Amino acid sequence: MKFNPHLKYCNLLYIDDHANVRSDIYALLSPSFKAIFIAEDVAAARRLYQDQEIDLIITDIEMPGEDGLSFVEQVRNENHKIPIIVLTAFTDTSYLLRAANLQIDGYITKPLTFDKLGNAFDVAAKKLIHKQSVIKLSNDISYDPATKQLNVDNSAVSLGRKERLLLELFINNDTQIVSKQVIEKTIWPSTDISDSALKNLLNELRTKLKYDNIIVNQPAQGWFITLQKPTT
Repeated sequence: MKFNPHLKYCNLLYIDDHANVRSDIYALLSPSFKAIFIAEDVAAARRLYQDQEIDLIITDIEMPGEDGLSFVEQVRNENHKIPIIVLTAFTDTSYLLRAANLQIDGYITKPLTFDKLGNAFDVAAKKLIHKQSVIKLSNDISYDPATKQLNVDNSAVSLGRKERLLLELFINNDTQIVSKQVIEKTIWPSTDISDSALKNLLNELRTKLKYDNIIVNQPAQGWFITLQKPTT
């Protein structure tokens, strides 16, 4: 059985504490994805999520230490759009309620089947297709998540890694305010940074976007991106 063809352009993060299951899933799904990153627990998943370009997450719930939904909660605090599918061996009502509140894209009870995965992947692919379409920040500015290319006034603009991560963080949260704490956790996950470093990064991104009012500051709360044509 072939899964949704759009997945071949996407990177998957799969989290499961059972080595044999991880191996089987990798063998089953690797032909359908651009790359698959495997984590045996939430700590490893966090590192991979921070270091790699992840487009889709599949996580088991029941694991030693932190459960999979704790990881999902962290991701959802930073990114409301990435598709997430959760797996469980139980139909526990408390899990269902937590998962529903986290806006997941699939809740699959084990054992896995092609039909269950296929249906969940179809839902995720619709989200991914929208995500990977060229995003218009204004009439003069666009960003292509697939190629990581920013275009301003019909000219390609090079972004550094931190600038790109910050821009995608704003885009993934649309007009919602992104706090200083969320930016720090996303851009500098293992380092304490100064206010001046964050200010410099924001100024560098604003300069490349050319129009200052694309990124708006909400005093004492954070910043958000307008995704509208600025007034010049």
